Amino acid sequence: MTETLLPSNATPIEVALDRAGDQAPKIDPALSYISGWKHSVQPDDLRPYLVHEFGMGLLQPYVATYGGILALRRPWCEVRGTHEAISQGLAVAGYSGTLKDPPARRLAWAEFQIDLDRVRDEKDDLGIIAGLVEISRPERSTFRRGVHGYDVPAAEGCRTRLSGSILGDDSGVRIDGKGPKWSFGRAYRYTHVLTEGDLTALGVWLPEVPSQLWADMEFPWATATFKWADDAALGRRVSMASAIEALPCWVRFADDADQTIGYRRAVCRGVEQGLTGYAFGTDFLEPNLENPIGVHVFARTGFGDGYGSEAASVSIVFGADVTDQSKPGQLWLEPAGLTGGVEIASQPISILFGETVREYVQFFLRF
Repeated sequence: MTETLLPSNATPIEVALDRAGDQAPKIDPALSYISGWKHSVQPDDLRPYLVHEFGMGLLQPYVATYGGILALRRPWCEVRGTHEAISQGLAVAGYSGTLKDPPARRLAWAEFQIDLDRVRDEKDDLGIIAGLVEISRPERSTFRRGVHGYDVPAAEGCRTRLSGSILGDDSGVRIDGKGPKWSFGRAYRYTHVLTEGDLTALGVWLPEVPSQLWADMEFPWATATFKWADDAALGRRVSMASAIEALPCWVRFADDADQTIGYRRAVCRGVEQGLTGYAFGTDFLEPNLENPIGVHVFARTGFGDGYGSEAASVSIVFGADVTDQSKPGQLWLEPAGLTGGVEIASQPISILFGETVREYVQFFLRF
């Protein structure tokens, strides 16, 4: 203790007695410990009571430890009700994101969405994210939607009939029919070279063109789908691509035992590469001047398709028939939904199907 109550004219004996009776050196450490007991030291057995005293109990369902809750006290409480508080809440859940507010002209101007940094790791994470955002958001605002990888916004119909159609709604589903919408998407891209065996099994194989003469064509000119001035070898490839395009096409998902999880209806298009290649997903395939023709097959699962199953492989099924002819337009079929057909281009994949995620699979077939 450096302070004294003695006057400046105290005698040496008085100063000596004052120092001898000073207990501050003994009790100062305890005093310092007590002063930081609640705000710095925070013993483990005291933390539950501090959480209650500081009014932080609303974070208990979303933060695993009392220490984690107390660490948020000042930085989170000081900005609670702002976008910054939402960002801190997302960080607690292990995510980050960008908040997007609707234009001020919209009736739903206070309903914001969050573009997350990735697809949710676990389904339970969505409840934690929604809860943290709910207690962090501005009182005037509503958390409407969380997205990553698949974001189709609602069209502005300006109070016309169009605004009441499906175009007036945005992508996503709600967990158990309540809370914010979630709209996630993942993409997978594959290339595959079709062999003569594949093309023969599909029934579209044409022999190599021996010459450039029309008389050497292996198909009627009336069925040709290319220009008369085109190279004969190119015309052969165009004809095969057109024949493949005309076949019913499905993408098959199977588990690690090669048991079918389900089939998703696919789109099949014959395409020609440009000078810079062919746009395929977010990339461009390198142009191939010797074989500029290919077939692009793509399918996107719906929310909840295959929910709870894990796919280990994906392939294409051409020419199959739908088992239940009373519902020929179904987009997702169960394992017994198809009969017949030719399966090609099987590829390894790892997908844990979720009710809030759409899986986008693309194949580029060369031959």
